[in-house]
Amino acid sequence: MLSPDQVKNREYKIGASFLPALMSGNDDRILNEWQRIVGDPSYVKEDLSDVWAVQLGSFLEPFALDWHEKKTGLTIQARGEWFTHPQRPHMGCHLDGYRPGDDVVIDCKVVGQWRKLDEIVSYYTPQMIAQRACANAASAALLVVQGGAEPIEVPVTWEPSYEALVWQRVDEFWKCVEDLTPPVFREAASAPIVPVKTYDMTGNNEWASNAVTWITTRQAYKDNEAATKALKSIIPADAIKCVGHGIAVSRSKSGALSIRENRE
Repeated sequence: MLSPDQVKNREYKIGASFLPALMSGNDDRILNEWQRIVGDPSYVKEDLSDVWAVQLGSFLEPFALDWHEKKTGLTIQARGEWFTHPQRPHMGCHLDGYRPGDDVVIDCKVVGQWRKLDEIVSYYTPQMIAQRACANAASAALLVVQGGAEPIEVPVTWEPSYEALVWQRVDEFWKCVEDLTPPVFREAASAPIVPVKTYDMTGNNEWASNAVTWITTRQAYKDNEAATKALKSIIPADAIKCVGHGIAVSRSKSGALSIRENRE
């Protein structure tokens, strides 16, 4: 929850926490944010005082940051501080934390255990793009508390093309603010998942079962491929079908050969 000073910092400015809604095409949230910034009397301040997930997050996030700081031995500073974008004075963010040891901005998220980690990272990537730029940091990471489990740090990376799209939409939204014109809504543009992590699947029963099957059938697959190639190579050019020893090879109208088990 924002303090009165934090609310004042955000007056007439776009906050980084708004960008996931902007990029996901949340029309109601986008219009309401525009109304807030321009001072439209239709603006309705969202009351989150009775929303359990939000209140739990505000309670757990400081503790999670302290815990992670203790576990890693790396100081997390600038908690709750406001940073303004160096080229966009109308854009800024309140950081959950900044770690000078490796020049990374960190934002803590308390989420339900049913949410997939990839989806969490994709949704909040626009916010981390803004936070990194506002703090002029080298990188960004989410500190995720999922279903009450111990916090895990997840690096957030993205393609330059997606970052360009985020800033394009931010600039388009701000133009609507300047022109006092309600925003034109766009379709959702989720951040592509960038494959950068290595996972150890030891202990995953489904992985283990299929891995054994893959290993034990690998040679049989190779033998089958070799036999298929050899059988097709000896089919006479004028043959429409060849049968024998339990298999049948048929030629299609296009000339392609197919092999199947022959039970006739």
